[in-house]
Amino acid sequence: MSPSTCARRASTRPRPPVRRSFTALLTVAVAAVLAASPVLAMATDSTPVPTLPAPVLSRPCPTGSTPTQTTAPPPQHAPGPPAPASPNVPPGATPNPSVTTQPDGSVITTTCALAPPTPFWGPTISAANTVGGPRLAEPGIIVDAPPSVPAPPVVIDVSYVISDLSTGEILAAKNPHALLPPASTLKTLTALVALPVLDPSLVVTASREAATAEGTRVGMIEGNPYTVDQLFTGLLLVSGNDAAYALADAYGGRAKTLAAMNQRARDLGAWDTVATDPSGLDADGQQSSAYDLSLFGRAVMQLPSFRRYAVLKDFTFPGGTNQQGKVYPPFQIANHNTLLENYPGTIGVKNGYTSGARHTFIGAVTRGERTLLITQMGGVVLPSWQPTATLLDWAFANAGQLQPVGRLVAPGAPQPSEWRGEPSTPPPTTAPTTGPSTTGPSTTGPSTTGPSSTAATPTPARSSTAPGATPPAVAAGRTPPPSGGANPIPVLLASTQNVGNQPATYAVLAVALAALAGWVVARRRRRRDA
Repeated sequence: MSPSTCARRASTRPRPPVRRSFTALLTVAVAAVLAASPVLAMATDSTPVPTLPAPVLSRPCPTGSTPTQTTAPPPQHAPGPPAPASPNVPPGATPNPSVTTQPDGSVITTTCALAPPTPFWGPTISAANTVGGPRLAEPGIIVDAPPSVPAPPVVIDVSYVISDLSTGEILAAKNPHALLPPASTLKTLTALVALPVLDPSLVVTASREAATAEGTRVGMIEGNPYTVDQLFTGLLLVSGNDAAYALADAYGGRAKTLAAMNQRARDLGAWDTVATDPSGLDADGQQSSAYDLSLFGRAVMQLPSFRRYAVLKDFTFPGGTNQQGKVYPPFQIANHNTLLENYPGTIGVKNGYTSGARHTFIGAVTRGERTLLITQMGGVVLPSWQPTATLLDWAFANAGQLQPVGRLVAPGAPQPSEWRGEPSTPPPTTAPTTGPSTTGPSTTGPSTTGPSSTAATPTPARSSTAPGATPPAVAAGRTPPPSGGANPIPVLLASTQNVGNQPATYAVLAVALAALAGWVVARRRRRRDA
């Protein structure tokens, strides 16, 4: 056979399968490098990315708040050259020095934020002795729900309790026994004591002490007459501290009123509460808890006269004549409970605020055949009704699937022995369960998918901490899922924008490509030599 014939046969002989497979691999590798090259060029660009300093406030923060920066993540967009850093200024608007948009699209905002209060120091109460049930001894968020129910919304309140007004079952709570200043929500306890006793038509003359009360006043004028009905209206609509002191005078004096308030709290089982000022103003030794406020709210909503005041939106308060003879005409007052105007079904009960307590609240809302009671303490968000509405939306949507984590006790519940300085009661060897569980009982902390049992080492019954310590503010147990769900795409299939920030990816690709090319060259050389 001639050499030319052999050459023709060799040229028409099909390529070995191995050679075809490696040719395909080489083609894929080259295509990947070419596709990634624009991103690689961006990643290796040495041009410095401009940045702006953190935004600043145009004026100092008021007393009780501090400058706080929040960063909104950049919007999702295709890779491209970095945008210039600039203040976040809409077209035609005046630049806002407290808002800055960075090159990656993130927006930094500096605002004046209130600092939440730190709970007072109190005795560590065992789970077995915790008023309302052992689960209420757990710090953080406490909820018992199936996996299909989302976690409660994240709010910055130091503590809260959501319960059923009719049954007293607690559906969710956060640090329910943390000891905090109650602010004007304590006026519900003042009303519990005075409303059933004082005749609404009784006339009270405003004293100098009442008319010049600190904080919010309804507008009483010293020496002028007011009926008890008018005083309760001023107390509960606008949280008048002057009205609180005048009602205390009508009851028999401030000392008698406070003694009756503290006795009523003990009768209700509200052992976290100490009242030292009938108005709720910050005062030495005055404290309460979200759990105790729930007891007050539930009790006071059983009084028809209180319910009438709680839903009253406005009222004409009498004027009068001052000591200098100046005459003041009657004037309008409006209810300070902003949930009443913003959340349908609200039927009460009382808001509060002081610089020490921050925002506090007791609210009751009816939807269908269910009425929920909510109490909050240590809130720092404005407007203050929005976190309340968020929690109520969640509670109403999921109430049918939630297992109670505790209960509002009936009057006469005993005082925990730890308040008397006695040792903690040891937990039972076998803890009772509170309902069906999908994952088994919890023995070390809060559960959101099953019941809780008492731990071998009792969890502190309150989230109050030593002075200066940071109160627990994050949920224990289930972490809320990220919005939009988890990303199912593996890391290796990340977008080219993310790959461009990973030099190791290109190093591996380059080494693999070089190895493949070397193998192909060596194989051809061996075949040629053969």
